[in-house]
Amino acid sequence: MDFIVCFGAIRHCMKALKFLGGGKSAIEDVPIPQPGPGEALIKIAVSAICGSERRDYLNGCDFISGHEFAGEVAEINNCRNVKPGDRVSINVIKGCGECLYCQTGSPQLCHDSAGCAGGHAEYAVVAERCCLPLPKNMPWDIGVLLGGDTFGVAHRAVSKLPSGTGKIAVVSGAGPIGIGVSLMLKYCGYYVLAVESIDRRRNFILNEIGVNEACDPAKTDIKKRLFDLYGQIGPDVVIECSGNAEAQKNALSWVKAGGTVVFCGENTKGLTIIPSVDIIHKEVTLTGAFYFNKNDFYNLCRLYSLGFDPLKAVGQKVPLDESPQAFESFFGGQAGKILLTRI
Repeated sequence: MDFIVCFGAIRHCMKALKFLGGGKSAIEDVPIPQPGPGEALIKIAVSAICGSERRDYLNGCDFISGHEFAGEVAEINNCRNVKPGDRVSINVIKGCGECLYCQTGSPQLCHDSAGCAGGHAEYAVVAERCCLPLPKNMPWDIGVLLGGDTFGVAHRAVSKLPSGTGKIAVVSGAGPIGIGVSLMLKYCGYYVLAVESIDRRRNFILNEIGVNEACDPAKTDIKKRLFDLYGQIGPDVVIECSGNAEAQKNALSWVKAGGTVVFCGENTKGLTIIPSVDIIHKEVTLTGAFYFNKNDFYNLCRLYSLGFDPLKAVGQKVPLDESPQAFESFFGGQAGKILLTRI
């Protein structure tokens, strides 16, 4: 495919957001990508800003960022399961396609965890197996939320909690993942205490998401508050979403003996704990939740059909042309998920 026909005109270029470094970005005209064998060209309807884009936003990069997006298949190249006109959300980790994890539906655990980006543009090329079909009448903004990190990771984290677990949970961090986790926990009937140091995010998760409490760790003795709530025992569940090493240590300290801690926030710098004190003698279950798979997505679609409302997580919707300002707001502490719309 050498061009896109749009309203009778031949288009060779598209608008795309480029990260320039130093916390600067701009909309530029770039060539429309072409799909290789087994790939599809997606006309993007909406993309979402993710906190993991921070490094590339600050340092600059030579590719188009954006790994949470949904749109319509515009063109295919030797694909079997998608066709032009299909409405899809994108699971960006394609995996090798051959290993045990890929064959059993969990490509996020594959040794080849490389994914596809390019979502902050008018078009993007993705592997066919990254396409998640959207229900016919599902709005685009719902599709990108259910097929993105905010609720994909949240569903994966909450699904790791043992059945019959108690009803008090702590969510550490009120960025997009923390918002998604909190909304899912509330939907499941938990009393949720959120811990967040940024005022705007703390207010959003309290007033828009509806957590029971939102505490500033600099002003509240979190462990004392939890013991007051739960009779000197502690919460059943702590889900750590910030990736901050101190917050991860606190999660292990706060949870009750026999409780469950889930790490969602990325920490590549290391963590010092005392296993005998923090895990073994308390018999704590510590696990991680990385991205999501197709089963998580399909379960989220089912929950949406039953009344789960992911739109509560959205703090702002802006057109792609205004995305430089949106990124500046987001990394300046803007609360809620930011969606970049095309349609």
